[in-house]
Amino acid sequence: MAGSPTLRRPYQPLVFPVRAEHREEFRALLEYAKKTGNKRVAFFRSDSETGQQHLENMKLLCSELGLELVLDLPFKSDVTDVQLDQMATRIGASGAQVVLNHGGVGIYERLIRRARTQGVRTAFSAVNSGSAQLARHLGDLAHGMVFSQVVPSPWERKSALTREYQEEFTRQKPGQDFSYGSLEGYMTAKALVAALKLAGANPTRESFVQGLHAAGSVDLNGLRALYSPTAHTGLTLVDLSIVTRDGKFRH
Repeated sequence: MAGSPTLRRPYQPLVFPVRAEHREEFRALLEYAKKTGNKRVAFFRSDSETGQQHLENMKLLCSELGLELVLDLPFKSDVTDVQLDQMATRIGASGAQVVLNHGGVGIYERLIRRARTQGVRTAFSAVNSGSAQLARHLGDLAHGMVFSQVVPSPWERKSALTREYQEEFTRQKPGQDFSYGSLEGYMTAKALVAALKLAGANPTRESFVQGLHAAGSVDLNGLRALYSPTAHTGLTLVDLSIVTRDGKFRH
């Protein structure tokens, strides 16, 4: 269920991602930024090896799309409020028109609050991880934020997978609300069951891998996860959602 580049490059023959990777989420958010007239981008990311890989992907994507990465904002898990205030000031001074994030949803919330307190008007966008939590905690400040999502809207019935998920979820969890996380979990479990069926009546590690490679893909009721002997792509679906005034996600 992870979107990390380390699970995809270099190719790992025993790793089978299901959801799309974070790089494609960044691409979707950057393409939207470009279409809406924004060219100057800031990136708020964890100060780690994985965060550095995300930064390299951001640089490549900005170059491909003709955008300018004007500010890199690495943070540690123990980042202080004073440091976040300084970052907010740097965002305002840089002329960045949109900020993208990866990692530390709670820390990103703190940064957004400090930026708005300083009067910074830069748009803040985010990847799917913790999107519902971030929007809920920000309240009115989340209105208009754009998030990438790696599953269809769990509240709509526009896809066969979502309709199937809603019916099963309602049966198993009556009275509880649908969510991105539970839909992604359902989708991933569905992929695992399909892969085990392809592995045969007495599955082994070898037959599991061979079954997926021979099939080339797994059909998740309309969405297709791709697996070949040279690339375990999984799904390529990346959608965008915007937070409405009443705190809901509209795709």
